[in-house]
Amino acid sequence: MFLQLSVVAESGVRDVARILAVFNQAGGVGKTTLTRDLGFEFATRGSRVLLIDADPQASLTEFLGVDADSLEASLFDALLHDAVPTIVRVHGLDVLPSSIDLAAADFLLAAEIGRELKLRQVVEKISASYDLIFIDAPPSLGNISINVLVAADEILIPVQCEIKALRGTRHLFDTIDRVRTLNPKLKIAGVVPTLLDRRTRLNTESYEVLKNRLGDRLTVFAPIRRGVAFAEASAHGVPVHKHAPTYDGIADIRALADALEI
Repeated sequence: MFLQLSVVAESGVRDVARILAVFNQAGGVGKTTLTRDLGFEFATRGSRVLLIDADPQASLTEFLGVDADSLEASLFDALLHDAVPTIVRVHGLDVLPSSIDLAAADFLLAAEIGRELKLRQVVEKISASYDLIFIDAPPSLGNISINVLVAADEILIPVQCEIKALRGTRHLFDTIDRVRTLNPKLKIAGVVPTLLDRRTRLNTESYEVLKNRLGDRLTVFAPIRRGVAFAEASAHGVPVHKHAPTYDGIADIRALADALEI
């Protein structure tokens, strides 16, 4: 069960939310589960949290048990038709869901004037209702990803603990530098090593290489371990905290939230 509502700015509350994009041009790095579980963790701490699913795969929407087909207005409608997006209340936090329609937005936005600013304009209309907004970005560099980075204040970069995953980080940072011409305030909150399996030597060594390569110029947070509970939670459409409350991996999410807290 979930509640649909239209969110408008409330008077007398904080008018500037902290907006974090969870972004990596590579897929399969645990980006969406990280967005879901980190958002839920902050919600349990009393923060007003909005999760925006900006990925056409709509995995975040699915991983939270939201039926995208039942929405009155999705992110696609907000970006292309200036519609008021449907905000879904589920698991104690708000979600702006995605749908398969968003896959066409990359192409359609190319013809729009001010196309890079579309998501920022959507977020500005609703941000006063929240303390934290997490945006799950597509694992690619197109108009939607650029919109996400222009709308964000900070970027959280999940990087899988494998050597091959490290090779793409240079291109990722080049992309961020280019986007700063459109969003000069954009900064990197840090890198989150993901899918760490300390039982394997190669995985552990890759984590150490990641820290050594990036730790001198960026914050490298403590890693998020690999665990079947994260995948099981996704299959059940709930945060990992609800699926497996005693799972050790939740401590990794909490440690990251502690490090990110202002």
